[in-house]
Amino acid sequence: MIAVGTVFAAFLRLYQLSRPGFLIGITEYDDAVYFGNALRLVNGAMPYQDFAMVHPPGSMLLMAPVALLAKFTGTAWGLGIARLLTVGADTACVTLLGFLVRHRGPVTVGVACGIYAVYPDTLVAAHTLLLEPWLNLFCLAGAVLVFDGDRITGGRRLVWGGVAFGFAAAIKLWGLVPLVIIILLLIPRARRAAAFAGGGLAGLGLPLLPFLILAPAGVIDGVLVGQFVRSGTHHPPLWPRLTDLTGLSLFSTRPDRTAILVVLLATAAVILSGYLAAWLGTRRLPTALDGYAVIGLVAVTLMFMWPYGYYPHYGSFDGPFIALSLALSVGALVSRPAESLVAAIVVSLVASVMVAGLGLREFEAETHLLSWPLPAAAADRLIPPGSCVITNDPALTITSDRFTSSAAGCPDMVDSYGTLIAMTDGLTNHAAQRTLDKVAAKWQSEFARARYVWLQTGSWGQLPWTHGLYEYFSHHFRLIGLGGERSGRKNVPRGGLYIQSQGSP
Repeated sequence: MIAVGTVFAAFLRLYQLSRPGFLIGITEYDDAVYFGNALRLVNGAMPYQDFAMVHPPGSMLLMAPVALLAKFTGTAWGLGIARLLTVGADTACVTLLGFLVRHRGPVTVGVACGIYAVYPDTLVAAHTLLLEPWLNLFCLAGAVLVFDGDRITGGRRLVWGGVAFGFAAAIKLWGLVPLVIIILLLIPRARRAAAFAGGGLAGLGLPLLPFLILAPAGVIDGVLVGQFVRSGTHHPPLWPRLTDLTGLSLFSTRPDRTAILVVLLATAAVILSGYLAAWLGTRRLPTALDGYAVIGLVAVTLMFMWPYGYYPHYGSFDGPFIALSLALSVGALVSRPAESLVAAIVVSLVASVMVAGLGLREFEAETHLLSWPLPAAAADRLIPPGSCVITNDPALTITSDRFTSSAAGCPDMVDSYGTLIAMTDGLTNHAAQRTLDKVAAKWQSEFARARYVWLQTGSWGQLPWTHGLYEYFSHHFRLIGLGGERSGRKNVPRGGLYIQSQGSP
């Protein structure tokens, strides 16, 4: 069952990546930021100091070997390799889920692997280099180490499990949620809790500590202050998020609220009935693994109701907990000796039909996927290799092999939006005018050192286009190609490639 689920998951993810433009083209903003951070690192720039980052350094360190390889393959193919590795990471999550629950029998394994393989948000996150597949990989690796069947193990396995969870948090701070859940489950065993927490501290601290020592202000402003302040800016709309988390977005972007409630209630009913059946049959309370799955499901789902910003790939982090909670409860339903054979057959058939149906729907949706137009050919004609190019969207320069420059003094900025977050303590364009003026002054300094500026349409959300910055840009740069749509806002340049008309760094 584990092998079948793994192969099925790999097929859906690789097919998605085979769509035109999805391997080395532009499909996201974030993936280029994560890979661009690694490219800057291997070229000698200091993260959090020479360029802003709003996440811990785990993903950058993971991608550093690929960034080194990109010196030979080019950055476009380097990003393509990173995308293939991300598919591998997300596929491995299916295997790890199977190993985590295999002691509960083949039905439980099949449900867990099948759900994760077709859960829409995991497919969304696996289409390129995003953090969630890697976050899930290390959390599941930690869970496999921490749990020995239904109970929490001890000794070195527990410590190494803590290290895995800690490194997951070094990829994205969300990894602290399952780490804290394990510690809570270990409270009655203080020594084990301390050993696990020590491993977690090492897994998070060792990757983060060098950067915290060398650039403490950048780490604190970007990773902590900027992220948490940004999270509380607005009250989130709940129904679109629930549509996404329930998987109904695969069928409709705006389903009826009744359908959402039905799915939520059905999921809760399956989970509760499974554990109730297990308790009636064995008179035993839910195990540590059951507690980890259900507490994690509730905690992560509630966590996603809070932030002001939400994107579909975020829901991927809920995927393992959804799969575990449903699989463990379904496994409990078919474990009672009196009716286990008939129940197992019925549940297996129903689960197989549902997983296969969702898989076919995913396949159909992937067939119609479209990427953004690839500007590499035009960039080859307009931008000499090694030129200094600054952009508000690093996907443009990475997919065109114009991200790295041989020009002295070329700016190291990678993430335009992350820079705005870090410099405004997460308030972005809602910050005080004095703060926005400082960000604008930084961009003017960056413009002054660049030969080319490549703007993606919509730069007003990433750059504070003050009157002074717009006047400077308009006076010193002229559009030479790759023109995009106008933003519809006053004093904001249209998208396109600009060349410095006065001075040439």
